[in-house]
Amino acid sequence: LHSGTDLVAALLTFFAIGVASRPADETHGWGHGKAEHLSALAECAVLAVASVVIGVAAVGRLLSDDPVEVEAAWWAFAVLAIVVAVDLSRMAISRRAARRHQSAALAANALHFAGDLAGTLAVTAGLILTRAGIDHADAAAALFVGLLVLVAAVRMARVNIDVLMDHTPAEADLAARRAIAAIEPAVTLHRLRMRHAGGRNFAEVVIAIPPAAAVADGHAATHAVSE
Repeated sequence: LHSGTDLVAALLTFFAIGVASRPADETHGWGHGKAEHLSALAECAVLAVASVVIGVAAVGRLLSDDPVEVEAAWWAFAVLAIVVAVDLSRMAISRRAARRHQSAALAANALHFAGDLAGTLAVTAGLILTRAGIDHADAAAALFVGLLVLVAAVRMARVNIDVLMDHTPAEADLAARRAIAAIEPAVTLHRLRMRHAGGRNFAEVVIAIPPAAAVADGHAATHAVSE
């Protein structure tokens, strides 16, 4: 069930990156970067639903008095070994691309695939314990997978909600204030509003120029602030 959400996640990411890469236009003056964060939030919701379904099934089995026969055959471990290799490569490639392009959608994909890897390892451990004769080990592994993915989804959702709500990026805001304060000749900063979307920071700045300054000095100051 968890791995089945990968198709949805990949399609969401593919669509979102295509939209986010469009340039700004008359109706989207800030560009389309937030499409990535909407996609990441939707992916988090899909993961959360899958985690709840897995968790409910696992708890039901753990509380049941009826024994469940789980076949831990050798071929199951062979399949899991292949899945581990695939998950590891997908996670590494998505994480590297997310860092290179500052992409929230690819970062969500990397998190999803990391959850897949952790889940596959947990399932493998559960089957090993089941094969050793430990009851409910398989259900306990499923519950662990559900909780793990749910926690990761909630953390990723918080990050993307902050972006969608135009939460001020603290580090970028501090860097901008320090840079403007260092401009010579000095200018007065009246207002600085910053937002982040699609791997880019956007700033809206209002400065005051000394009344005695020449027009050319004012233009030079605005160019300095832009730089």
